Amino acid sequence: MSDDKKHWYDGLFYDLLIAPNQDRVFAQVKEMLPEGATILDIGCGTGRLASQLFDKCGKIVIIDPSERNIRVARRKFVNVPSEKMAVGRMDAFEFLATNDFHFDFITMSYVVHEIQEEDRDLLLRAASTVADRIILVDYLVPQPRNYCGVLNQLVEYAAGPEHYRNFRSFTRNGGITSLLKGLHMKMVHELKNRPCSSHIVVVEGKRGRDGACEAFPPARERGMRLPATP
Repeated sequence: MSDDKKHWYDGLFYDLLIAPNQDRVFAQVKEMLPEGATILDIGCGTGRLASQLFDKCGKIVIIDPSERNIRVARRKFVNVPSEKMAVGRMDAFEFLATNDFHFDFITMSYVVHEIQEEDRDLLLRAASTVADRIILVDYLVPQPRNYCGVLNQLVEYAAGPEHYRNFRSFTRNGGITSLLKGLHMKMVHELKNRPCSSHIVVVEGKRGRDGACEAFPPARERGMRLPATP
C-alpha cells in the first residue's frame, strides 16, 4: 500500500461534497459500537466518521496517508485533548507495524476497495491482530442494477484510473464476502443495502499480536508516534 495517497478530490472538496453522502452509513456504524470503546479508524479521510463516533468513544485514533485530508481533520479536532483523540498522517501498514497498541474496534470505511488487490489480505490480517473486532464498510457486491450502482461506477471512474482498476478488481473478486472467506475470518454481523449499495460487516479479530506484522512492507519512520490507548 502506498504511503503517499494523493487524489484530486482530497481535502476540502472531499469534506464538503463527498463525505456528507456517507453520513447514513456512518450512523449505522455508530449504533454497532458500545459506549467507551477504543477505536482505530484507518483511512479516516477528513474525519467525518470520527466526528460522529467521538461522543461515544473512550478514545479514537484516526490515520490517513493524505496530507490534505489530515490537515482538514486536524482543524476539526484541534481543541480535543490528546488522551481522547490522536490524528496522524500515516500509512496503515506503517502504523500497525510501528505501534504496539490494542483497540476494541478498527473501522475501515470505503478503504478495502481502494487499495491494490495484493494488499487487501495483508491489511486485514494485520488489523485482526490488534483489535477485538473490525468494522468494514464498503460497496455491496454485486452492485445493484439501479441508480445507486450506476452512480457508484461513475464516482469510482472519476477518482482516477488506478482507483477505478482497484474498484473493478474488488467487485470482480466478490467484494468483502469473498475476501473474508478466503482469509477464514469470522463474520459476526452484517448489513446489506442499508443504505443503498452499501455493505457493513463486523469481523472477529484477535487480541494482541501473533507475529503477523513481520509480513508488512518495511516501515518508514516520520518522527511521529501516536499516544498509546488506555
